[in-house]
Amino acid sequence: MKRVNKRNIAAVVLGLFLMLVAAPASAAGDNWPNLSPKEKERVRRNIDRWEKLPSQDKERLREEWDRWKKFPQDRRDRIKQRYDEQRRDRNND
Repeated sequence: MKRVNKRNIAAVVLGLFLMLVAAPASAAGDNWPNLSPKEKERVRRNIDRWEKLPSQDKERLREEWDRWKKFPQDRRDRIKQRYDEQRRDRNND
């Protein structure tokens, strides 16, 4: 059970990471010419990563993302906080 939870959390974190990294491009919308070269390269890398993923992985990430969006905001905040704390603890070791 614990392994399943870790796998689900890892999938959610990966999905959030991809969404976070893609956020500048999605916010830019049709404003591609105004993105910095660094932002454009980041968008291209993420598109390449997504295209190289097997379809079952893409589907799993979509399902995890949909599940994440259904969580109440306070629960999402607690999960994010716990993840940040664990990341800080790993960096301190």
